[in-house]
Amino acid sequence: MRTLKYICLLVIGFAFIMGCSGDYGKLRRQTDTEDKMTLAELTKNREDYHVYWYTRAYHSPVAIMFDPKNDETRIVGDSWIKISDQQTLSETIETIQSIHPNREVVVIEGPDGRFFGYMYYTFSEDRVLSPGVNAPLELVDERTLYVGPATGSDIDQPINANL
Repeated sequence: MRTLKYICLLVIGFAFIMGCSGDYGKLRRQTDTEDKMTLAELTKNREDYHVYWYTRAYHSPVAIMFDPKNDETRIVGDSWIKISDQQTLSETIETIQSIHPNREVVVIEGPDGRFFGYMYYTFSEDRVLSPGVNAPLELVDERTLYVGPATGSDIDQPINANL
Protein backbone atom coordinates (compact mmCIF):
# COMPACT_ATOMS: atom_id res chain seq x y z
CA MET A 1 0.00 0.00 0.00
CA ARG A 2 2.88 2.40 0.78
CA THR A 3 4.45 1.61 -2.57
CA LEU A 4 1.23 2.60 -4.33
CA LYS A 5 1.23 5.95 -2.47
CA TYR A 6 4.79 6.67 -3.56
CA ILE A 7 4.05 5.71 -7.14
CA CYS A 8 0.98 8.00 -7.13
CA LEU A 9 3.04 10.86 -5.66
CA LEU A 10 5.74 10.29 -8.25
CA VAL A 11 3.21 10.36 -11.10
CA ILE A 12 1.55 13.51 -9.72
CA GLY A 13 4.95 15.19 -9.28
CA PHE A 14 5.98 14.29 -12.82
CA ALA A 15 2.67 15.59 -14.22
CA PHE A 16 3.12 18.84 -12.28
CA ILE A 17 6.65 19.35 -13.58
CA MET A 18 5.59 18.63 -17.17
CA GLY A 19 2.61 20.97 -16.86
CA CYS A 20 4.82 23.80 -15.62
CA SER A 21 7.39 23.39 -18.37
CA GLY A 22 5.64 25.31 -21.13
CA ASP A 23 7.02 26.68 -24.35
CA TYR A 24 8.65 29.86 -23.16
CA GLY A 25 10.90 32.17 -25.09
CA LYS A 26 13.86 34.02 -23.70
CA LEU A 27 15.92 37.13 -24.08
CA ARG A 28 19.56 36.35 -24.81
CA ARG A 29 22.57 38.62 -24.65
CA GLN A 30 24.45 38.73 -27.96
CA THR A 31 27.74 36.82 -27.86
CA ASP A 32 31.18 37.97 -28.93
CA THR A 33 31.29 35.28 -31.62
CA GLU A 34 28.19 36.44 -33.50
CA ASP A 35 27.73 39.48 -35.70
CA LYS A 36 26.16 41.83 -33.15
CA MET A 37 23.11 43.90 -34.03
CA THR A 38 23.44 47.48 -32.82
CA LEU A 39 20.84 50.06 -31.91
CA ALA A 40 22.23 52.31 -34.64
CA GLU A 41 21.68 49.60 -37.26
CA LEU A 42 18.16 48.85 -36.00
CA THR A 43 17.34 52.56 -36.10
CA LYS A 44 18.80 52.97 -39.60
CA ASN A 45 16.77 49.99 -40.86
CA ARG A 46 13.59 50.81 -38.92
CA GLU A 47 11.45 50.23 -42.01
CA ASP A 48 12.43 46.53 -41.94
CA TYR A 49 10.82 46.07 -38.49
CA HIS A 50 7.57 46.44 -36.64
CA VAL A 51 8.80 48.59 -33.75
CA TYR A 52 7.11 48.87 -30.34
CA TRP A 53 7.95 50.51 -27.05
CA TYR A 54 6.83 49.92 -23.49
CA THR A 55 6.07 52.62 -20.93
CA ARG A 56 5.52 52.70 -17.20
CA ALA A 57 1.97 53.93 -16.64
CA TYR A 58 2.32 56.82 -19.09
CA HIS A 59 5.81 57.65 -17.82
CA SER A 60 9.12 57.22 -19.58
CA PRO A 61 9.76 54.30 -21.96
CA VAL A 62 11.72 51.35 -20.57
CA ALA A 63 12.15 49.06 -23.61
CA ILE A 64 11.92 48.97 -27.40
CA MET A 65 11.07 45.80 -29.34
CA PHE A 66 12.01 45.17 -33.00
CA ASP A 67 10.00 42.48 -34.84
CA PRO A 68 11.37 41.78 -38.37
CA LYS A 69 8.73 42.32 -41.08
CA ASN A 70 10.05 39.94 -43.72
CA ASP A 71 10.34 36.68 -41.82
CA GLU A 72 7.92 33.91 -40.96
CA THR A 73 7.66 34.82 -37.28
CA ARG A 74 5.75 37.50 -35.44
CA ILE A 75 5.64 38.94 -31.95
CA VAL A 76 2.32 39.78 -30.27
CA GLY A 77 1.57 41.12 -26.84
CA ASP A 78 -0.02 43.53 -24.42
CA SER A 79 1.14 46.96 -23.31
CA TRP A 80 3.49 47.52 -26.26
CA ILE A 81 2.86 50.71 -28.26
CA LYS A 82 3.63 50.81 -31.99
CA ILE A 83 6.23 53.30 -33.23
CA SER A 84 5.25 54.44 -36.71
CA ASP A 85 7.88 57.04 -37.59
CA GLN A 86 11.58 57.82 -37.26
CA GLN A 87 11.07 60.90 -35.08
CA THR A 88 9.12 58.95 -32.45
CA LEU A 89 11.76 56.20 -32.46
CA SER A 90 14.59 58.74 -32.07
CA GLU A 91 12.78 60.54 -29.23
CA THR A 92 12.03 57.23 -27.48
CA ILE A 93 15.68 56.13 -27.72
CA GLU A 94 16.87 59.53 -26.47
CA THR A 95 14.51 59.35 -23.48
CA ILE A 96 15.56 55.80 -22.59
CA GLN A 97 19.27 56.64 -22.86
CA SER A 98 18.91 59.72 -20.66
CA ILE A 99 17.18 57.76 -17.90
CA HIS A 100 18.59 54.24 -18.35
CA PRO A 101 22.11 54.56 -19.84
CA ASN A 102 22.99 50.84 -19.48
CA ARG A 103 20.49 49.49 -22.04
CA GLU A 104 21.62 47.07 -24.73
CA VAL A 105 20.25 45.18 -27.72
CA VAL A 106 19.38 41.57 -26.86
CA VAL A 107 17.96 38.76 -28.98
CA ILE A 108 14.36 37.55 -28.55
CA GLU A 109 14.25 33.76 -29.06
CA GLY A 110 11.61 31.06 -28.99
CA PRO A 111 11.98 28.01 -26.75
CA ASP A 112 13.98 26.15 -29.42
CA GLY A 113 16.38 29.07 -29.96
CA ARG A 114 14.51 30.32 -33.06
CA PHE A 115 15.08 34.02 -33.73
CA PHE A 116 12.03 36.29 -33.29
CA GLY A 117 13.52 39.78 -33.01
CA TYR A 118 15.44 42.21 -30.83
CA MET A 119 14.76 44.15 -27.67
CA TYR A 120 16.58 47.23 -26.40
CA TYR A 121 16.50 47.28 -22.60
CA THR A 122 18.58 46.67 -19.45
CA PHE A 123 20.02 43.18 -19.30
CA SER A 124 21.10 41.63 -16.00
CA GLU A 125 23.22 38.48 -15.69
CA ASP A 126 21.31 37.51 -12.54
CA ARG A 127 17.84 37.56 -14.09
CA VAL A 128 16.32 36.96 -17.49
CA LEU A 129 15.18 40.56 -17.42
CA SER A 130 16.53 43.57 -15.60
CA PRO A 131 16.07 43.92 -11.83
CA GLY A 132 12.55 45.11 -11.13
CA VAL A 133 11.32 44.45 -14.67
CA ASN A 134 9.77 41.24 -15.94
CA ALA A 135 7.91 40.38 -19.14
CA PRO A 136 6.78 36.85 -19.96
CA LEU A 137 7.66 35.40 -23.38
CA GLU A 138 5.50 32.45 -24.38
CA LEU A 139 5.13 30.58 -27.65
CA VAL A 140 1.58 30.89 -29.05
CA ASP A 141 2.26 28.69 -32.07
CA GLU A 142 5.40 27.76 -34.00
CA ARG A 143 5.52 31.20 -35.66
CA THR A 144 4.14 33.50 -32.93
CA LEU A 145 5.73 34.58 -29.65
CA TYR A 146 3.70 36.44 -27.02
CA VAL A 147 5.55 39.13 -25.07
CA GLY A 148 3.47 40.01 -22.06
CA PRO A 149 3.20 43.32 -20.24
CA ALA A 150 6.31 44.33 -18.35
CA THR A 151 5.72 44.24 -14.61
CA GLY A 152 7.84 44.69 -11.53
CA SER A 153 8.95 47.08 -8.83
CA ASP A 154 10.03 49.86 -11.18
CA ILE A 155 6.89 49.62 -13.31
CA ASP A 156 3.87 51.46 -11.93
CA GLN A 157 0.87 50.02 -13.75
CA PRO A 158 1.24 48.83 -17.34
CA ILE A 159 -1.12 50.32 -19.86
CA ASN A 160 -2.80 48.06 -22.39
CA ALA A 161 -2.14 48.64 -26.07
CA ASN A 162 -2.37 45.66 -28.37
CA LEU A 163 0.33 45.21 -30.97
